[in-house]
Amino acid sequence: MLVLRHSLWILFLILTACAQGRSMPPHETPARKVPGMPEDFLLQSPCTPERILSLEEKSDQNPEAAVQAARCYAVPAREGKSGSVRLENAVKGRKMAETAVMHDPKNADAHYLAAYLAGLEAENDTLKGLSLVPVIERGATAAARLAPGLDHGGPDRMLGELYLQAPEPPVSIGDLDKAIHHFRRAVSQDPDFAENRLGLAEAYLEDKDREGACKQLQQALTRMPPARTMTMQWNRAMDLMKRVCKMESRED
Repeated sequence: MLVLRHSLWILFLILTACAQGRSMPPHETPARKVPGMPEDFLLQSPCTPERILSLEEKSDQNPEAAVQAARCYAVPAREGKSGSVRLENAVKGRKMAETAVMHDPKNADAHYLAAYLAGLEAENDTLKGLSLVPVIERGATAAARLAPGLDHGGPDRMLGELYLQAPEPPVSIGDLDKAIHHFRRAVSQDPDFAENRLGLAEAYLEDKDREGACKQLQQALTRMPPARTMTMQWNRAMDLMKRVCKMESRED
């Protein structure tokens, strides 16, 4: 199953915000480096150059081949050793995902991959960052409409992150109310998936809703491994909890 969490593509939003001179809110933090898609979803079999070429040759007649090609490109787009390699693969992968969308507009995986790869493209070409925001929004919105349960509520989780982290208008599309709305939808799709509740907790925290944030953190922590495992999710939850406590101490 495809699992998109807080991918590095959010970084471009912060970078472009700084370039525009936007002041950062008190609790806005840099993007977290976490995994994007597990390879067992992206790669049904090893993606040799020959396999990619074969999939690309079939892509105009076979949307699923285009989706598979996009999956092949997503791994080096995320994990390539240089920015130029990551960018090249992100561009090629997005082209394949959009080819699949063109031939099969109801393919939720294709829309979701197109949004994700557009984010990786923006991450590695920050000058295009803001121009790619609508591409990410469009793909995630379509995926949320077609298959809201995909990736544990992933399309709405992606939209929640986008609206939470993006600069506000007129620079971009940042909107805290929309972020909360989409994180709530993600939670409704999979209440046991911790990333959904952590995203909603962070959105509540930005909205100064300490009670709502604490409730979501409590629910998330009950579904997480013990602290001694020091998982990425546990560390993030602890960071958010510290911020909640700081807010509480200031009010006291």
